[in-house]
Amino acid sequence: MKFNRLFYDSHINFKSISKKKIVLSILLGLISAFVIYSFFYALRETERMMSLDFENRPIIISELSRNLFNLYFAAISMVLGNSIAISFLITRSQKIFSRRNNKRTRILNDQAFLGPNFIYLFTKIWFLFGVFAFTLIGSKFEGYFLLPSILLMIVLYLDSWKSLITVIRKNRLKIQCIHLLVFLILTFILSRVNVIDYKSMDESMLDSNPTVDVPSSFYLNDNKRKYYYDNLVLKMELVSENDVGIFNEANERIEWNALSMLVFDYNNEQSYQHGRTSVRLRANKNIPIKYIKELELILLDMNQWRLFYEVSNNDESTASYYNNQLETRISPSLQEAFPRIGKPPRVPGWDFYKEQKFQDTLSVYISESIEIDNRKVPLNMLPRKLKNHINKLSIIEYIYADDATYQDYINVLSAHKTAVWELRATENFDEIDSLMRRNQFTRDEKLNKERDQITEKYPVRITERFE
Repeated sequence: MKFNRLFYDSHINFKSISKKKIVLSILLGLISAFVIYSFFYALRETERMMSLDFENRPIIISELSRNLFNLYFAAISMVLGNSIAISFLITRSQKIFSRRNNKRTRILNDQAFLGPNFIYLFTKIWFLFGVFAFTLIGSKFEGYFLLPSILLMIVLYLDSWKSLITVIRKNRLKIQCIHLLVFLILTFILSRVNVIDYKSMDESMLDSNPTVDVPSSFYLNDNKRKYYYDNLVLKMELVSENDVGIFNEANERIEWNALSMLVFDYNNEQSYQHGRTSVRLRANKNIPIKYIKELELILLDMNQWRLFYEVSNNDESTASYYNNQLETRISPSLQEAFPRIGKPPRVPGWDFYKEQKFQDTLSVYISESIEIDNRKVPLNMLPRKLKNHINKLSIIEYIYADDATYQDYINVLSAHKTAVWELRATENFDEIDSLMRRNQFTRDEKLNKERDQITEKYPVRITERFE
């Protein structure tokens, strides 16, 4: 039995499509791709402008991640633009007595639902997952999104061809290869288009919420004590070549002579709720070490003995929450390093370290390189070198060269604390310390006494001076 061709025809004659319609479909597809790409681009930049991490730092996307994001958006846009172009090319006006064409209808249905369905799912995933991805795991594309994105684009591209191969009979492989090549070229060209001046946006965000390039440290055991969010945050940054500024957490500059009042007011405000607080220092790693030590001396004059150095957190899943920390006890030997001119004498008793007698003093010369006994010591060998001088009768002297930076100092301090930790670990100090931290409200005098004995056996004793 034959169907009447008046009502059914599965044949599509491409020769019957006018050149004008072909050109219009191509232009419509390209314009649609650009509009969709612009929408995704603007959506990303808008979200980035509205997002700050827990340290009020802006989210800055690296050039590599940005290029991959753009390539991903461009590929999505080209697939959807291709779908719109095919739909426009295949569609035709319908009359009540027009011949039915199942293949044409199937293609139109597939292409019509490809775009809207994907837009719905992508938008849903973007807001429910993408926003949290930026703030929780960072904006690094290549580590988390690259492989799923490649697979998604392959699926979308093949879906756009699923219907066309049912009607293209001649030179199918050749046409598909040409289409793929053109698709890849146009995708790359589109990805190079920056719809928004992101560099100006980055500069504006950094001006409003500047980031501080803190030093790196390979010693991370102090980071277990994350009770520092009630502490006062002081930022130190290079304003110019010879100008180092101190800023509060709101990025307002503080004069050196007003620093004491800031710390005093903060302690009075917090003491009712949390007791005495310590100071967190978020300083640029390239700052000359003398400025860091001047700040420490001011804190010491205010009876602030502990200081937390913020160091970089390389774990992208937690970097947006906090920097790592390195705890130190400010050395009273800094009183000798900076003359006290025109100021009243310090309270007697602050020079108690002079009364302590040590049988061994190891001098560590700190600059761009590290020297002990006029010999350069590689950083990875420094902990082993320091272990022989960590005991009750020894002290380690830090000698700073004129060109010594904050990062140079943190390198030596990290090696020093690593050596102390490894020595204490030989007597299960890490287990005892961990147990007591997990049970902060217990009063296990035996464990406390054992921990103190180990600490006294392997102390962190440091004196400091400038060359």
